[in-house]
Amino acid sequence: MEEAVRLYQTAHRLMDTSSGGTRLTEAAGHMRRAADMGHPAAANNFGAMLQYGRGVAPDLALARKYYALAAEKGLAAGAFNLGFMLREGLGGEADAAAARKLFVVAAMAWDADAMTHLGVMCMTGEGGPQDFRSARKWWRKGAKTGNKQCAFNLGVACAGGHGEPPDFVAAHRWFLLAERLGNASAREELEKLEAVMSREERDHAKN
Repeated sequence: MEEAVRLYQTAHRLMDTSSGGTRLTEAAGHMRRAADMGHPAAANNFGAMLQYGRGVAPDLALARKYYALAAEKGLAAGAFNLGFMLREGLGGEADAAAARKLFVVAAMAWDADAMTHLGVMCMTGEGGPQDFRSARKWWRKGAKTGNKQCAFNLGVACAGGHGEPPDFVAAHRWFLLAERLGNASAREELEKLEAVMSREERDHAKN
């Protein structure tokens, strides 16, 4: 594994000092060798290089395989990336049920992107049973990490009453947090919400 670490670090140095060309191709070669030696982060990174064609020709099917290697080694980012490809049908057939299971693994390791996608799948029943409570749970955890999309999704769920009675005060607070975190759509949703809230609700939401 010591050699794999050395190759991984060399690949990163080459990537940091290159915008393309032969240095990026060389970096991809080192990253692949490290991945083939069992380095989980290298497997995930090489999967991304294959997915986006950085230093190598794009190959979505092979990207899946390297993400799977990273996921098997317990890397949350690898589990998320493989789950995303399975959900979207990239590099092979779509498998929403498998994607959802991988998102659970990544979300348990506090991967905020996985929490975002998992919440959507729980809310809609994609890849498994519809579970409003779990959707909200994952989005709350994601919002705590500072994820703007999770905060925004909670605002939508609270305003629409998905799984629970509508709660405009809670929705306002989540949209406000999403706006503070940089969600570009949150301001518009806040304005729509404030137009139907009572004065008491607006005052409560701001306290």
